[in-house]
Amino acid sequence: MLRIGYRAHDLGSFESASELGRRLEEIRSTSFIQLALKKVIPSSKPWQEWDEEYISSIASELKSHGVSIAIVGCYINPIHPDPERRKLEVERFEKSLSLTKAFGCRYVATETGSQHPDLKYSINTSDPKNIEIFKDSLSRMLDAAEKYDAYVAIEAVARSHSISSPARMRDILETFRTDRLKVIFDPVNLIPYTGLLEPDGVPLRIPTAETEHRFVTEVLDLYKDKLIAIHCKDYILTEEAGLKVGNLPALTGNFRWKDFAEEIHRRNIDVPWLMENLDPKTVAETSKILEAL
Repeated sequence: MLRIGYRAHDLGSFESASELGRRLEEIRSTSFIQLALKKVIPSSKPWQEWDEEYISSIASELKSHGVSIAIVGCYINPIHPDPERRKLEVERFEKSLSLTKAFGCRYVATETGSQHPDLKYSINTSDPKNIEIFKDSLSRMLDAAEKYDAYVAIEAVARSHSISSPARMRDILETFRTDRLKVIFDPVNLIPYTGLLEPDGVPLRIPTAETEHRFVTEVLDLYKDKLIAIHCKDYILTEEAGLKVGNLPALTGNFRWKDFAEEIHRRNIDVPWLMENLDPKTVAETSKILEAL
């Protein structure tokens, strides 16, 4: 049986950890989450004021409702175009790493950044020089992970972010051969913006099962035991432009989640599946369907 959890801020904004915990309890008696604290509890203290007592109190409140933290989400821009702001972003990530024992979770996760200051799309992000900038930021984050006995988890995102393809992720994993570096696999995020290419070099509105399977196995072969979580949502290609809309609830788009689950079972991969872009009205039902795949 799969372990289904949630990216907490997809459930909405909450006044307190207890309120969030009660909402999760309505979905299932026990659950686990990816927690980006400021995103889900906007009134929480700024990260500069976090300490072990404060973070432990939040984790304890969640635990009282059967909620465990599977990943600490820290959405920074590690290639921010302003070097001083980039330094501050990395310091914010390091702060989360320093508090992993208080969170009760040793994994702190981020995506890999954009040349747009607000993490929006920029064509300049694909410039290879940004891979080197990302490596510099990641090196500092990994040093902090070693210091605090924690782990850095990164996620590749097609088109939008500096690490935008399996080939670019391969370069990162070969450069940083450390157990402190982990990965999150979001199949929908990593599918190219114009869709998966068939053997004849063109995308279809819905890729063939063989093409999708080839994509999945390529990434899983690359990630191996670095994989610590799967993000679960769905996508379509628009009829007008043939471009990806990748923010749909799981099981409502083109991705073959049942086939994906079979491959995960075949490889004996046991990591959390964290639902994103979920529909609060159907999340409980979708959770049960995914759990049984």
